[in-house]
Amino acid sequence: MTYCPNVSENQLNSRRQLSVKETPGISPLRVEKIPDFKGRLPERPLYVYLPSGYDENAQRYYPVVYMHDGQNCFQSYVEDSFVGSWKAGFTADELAQKGLMRQCVIVGIGHGEARRMEEYLPPYLNFSPEMKVSESAADDEAEKMIHGKADHTLEYYIKDVAPYVNSHYRILQGPENTAVCGSSMGGLFTAHIALEAPEFANNYAIISPSFQLSRTKSGQLETVERLRNDLRQGLRIWLDSGTQSAPGYGTDNMHETRSAYEALRENGYKEGLDFQYFLDDGAGHNEEAWAARLPKIFQFLFPHR
Repeated sequence: MTYCPNVSENQLNSRRQLSVKETPGISPLRVEKIPDFKGRLPERPLYVYLPSGYDENAQRYYPVVYMHDGQNCFQSYVEDSFVGSWKAGFTADELAQKGLMRQCVIVGIGHGEARRMEEYLPPYLNFSPEMKVSESAADDEAEKMIHGKADHTLEYYIKDVAPYVNSHYRILQGPENTAVCGSSMGGLFTAHIALEAPEFANNYAIISPSFQLSRTKSGQLETVERLRNDLRQGLRIWLDSGTQSAPGYGTDNMHETRSAYEALRENGYKEGLDFQYFLDDGAGHNEEAWAARLPKIFQFLFPHR
């Protein structure tokens, strides 16, 4: 990125956008895979979606969405996913063609496989998997206790991933042009980023978040209380859940997400302006449900202007 003296970053971004005439896309959307991205966390893949016309509009810069669980984001690499993809590239391209969303670059950041839980779990939380009762149960539980290391993952995003993306792709700078999106544990991690690094991104999609993991012995949800008391004003927050985790089982964190909705309102966030809450009746806790909500989410994160 080239900086101009006495010109603010916002002014520079605006000039980049306004100086490039909108032209019909020639090159189709594509998703590039960096299979072994190296940084301060163990190697993992990055997936980068580039919108239609990216090659022809060589002077145009784009806002960026960082998505967790990158293996599940794009249909182009559905074989890398656990149980299907969000089809994020197809959704973004269709919305942009209809004038419902700004064209953007989407970066799917792969999770650390067996380390996924600790990578997305905030550092003030621990998680103990269910253990079978045995004489050594206490020792096993202590040994298998998962300690949150989301602060390390956040540093990885800010100091490794974002600089790489900014140097290799045409990205508009500044938090107003940056979004973070994740579901389940990724939703919990997205809330952590909003709380700890609001200067990184201004736009957040917290989807079916695993806030239940932050429940204290007194019954409070610690992450929700932080959203109530510590979240900075001026961010844009999408919050949602379905109503069932699986047929006949669970509620997709519906009640905990509703508590977060109330907490954000008490914090001062006004629904319909900088905050949107959505309850997807009948939706489960899976990629299919999240892919179905993605058009609404993307339109909230980067509406066409």
